[in-house]
Amino acid sequence: MEKQPKETDQGSRESGELTSGFHPVYMVEFLFNEQPDVKQSELQEALIHRTGQGRLDVREAEKGQGDQNILVFYHMAHKVAFQEGSIPAQTCFLPVHEIVERARFAGAIQQAWHWPEAGQAVASARYSFRIHDMFTAAMPRKQRLDLFQKTVLAVLDTLDCDALYWYGSDKLVEPEAYIQSQEREEHLYAAMNVRMYQAGGTEQKREMVMDTVGLSALGVPDVQCHFTGLDPDTVAQTLLGAAYYIFDQGDVLQDGQTLGSSGGQRWRCEHQAALIAPGRYVIDLNPGEEHTVSATQTVQ
Repeated sequence: MEKQPKETDQGSRESGELTSGFHPVYMVEFLFNEQPDVKQSELQEALIHRTGQGRLDVREAEKGQGDQNILVFYHMAHKVAFQEGSIPAQTCFLPVHEIVERARFAGAIQQAWHWPEAGQAVASARYSFRIHDMFTAAMPRKQRLDLFQKTVLAVLDTLDCDALYWYGSDKLVEPEAYIQSQEREEHLYAAMNVRMYQAGGTEQKREMVMDTVGLSALGVPDVQCHFTGLDPDTVAQTLLGAAYYIFDQGDVLQDGQTLGSSGGQRWRCEHQAALIAPGRYVIDLNPGEEHTVSATQTVQ
C-alpha cells in the first residue's frame, strides 16, 4: 500500500503567507558506490563543451568545512542581469564526502515508480558529491534549467555515478536514464516527479491524491488531483501533460478554466494550497462530481 501522505499546515504557511516553493538555489546530489576522483581540468573541459565558455576556480573551504576546497564554474556565456550590472551565472561544486545519513532520500524512494531499484542504489552508495547553481534565480526558468541540466551532463561526462538525487523534485534518477531523457528532450524527467498517495476511503472506493513536485522549485505551480474511481495511469498522464504545458507557458491557467484529460474528459482548474508537503501553491484539477472527493474531507 502507498504511504499515507503528510498533510501540510495550510500549505506550510510562513508568517501567515503560503510559500511558493521556489528554490533560489537549485541542487543535485551525485551518489557513488566508490569514492570519485574529481579532476579539475577534465571537469572544466566538459563544462565548456556542454555550457559554453567559462572557467573553473578554486575557492578555499570555510572554517569547519575541512581541508577540501570548493570549485566554482563561472558560465561566462550566460550572464544574469541585476540592477548593479550583469554577472555570469555560476555553479558551485561541493567537496566529495562520505554519506552518513540517508533519511533525506526516504520520500524519493517511496515515490520512485520510475526506478524500482532506487532504494537499493541509495543503500549501496557510500559517497556523495553535490552541485548547486548561484546567482541564477533571476534567470527565465527554461534557461536556468537548461543550463543546470547541461552542467549535470558535464559532470556525468567525467564521473561514473550510481544515482542522482534532485532536491527540487525529491526524485532519485538512474544516471543512464537521465542521459537518455535529455537526448529525447524530456526536460522535466528529473526536474519533476509524479507522486501517488492513498488518502483514505474504503476498499471499494479508495481516495487517492496524485501530484507533481518540482515545478514550484522553478517558479511555476505544480499540479494535483484528489480523486476516487479513476485509473491512476489516466490521472498521471493528465498531470504530466498539464505540467509540461505549465512549464512551457507559465502560470497562465485561470481558475474555472478546463483542461482535457488523457481520458477525454474536461477537468476544471483552481489554484489551491498543496494537500501534500512541501507547502506550495498548486493548480488543482477537478475531474468532475463523480470522481471528486468532498472538499470538506481532509487527507490524513
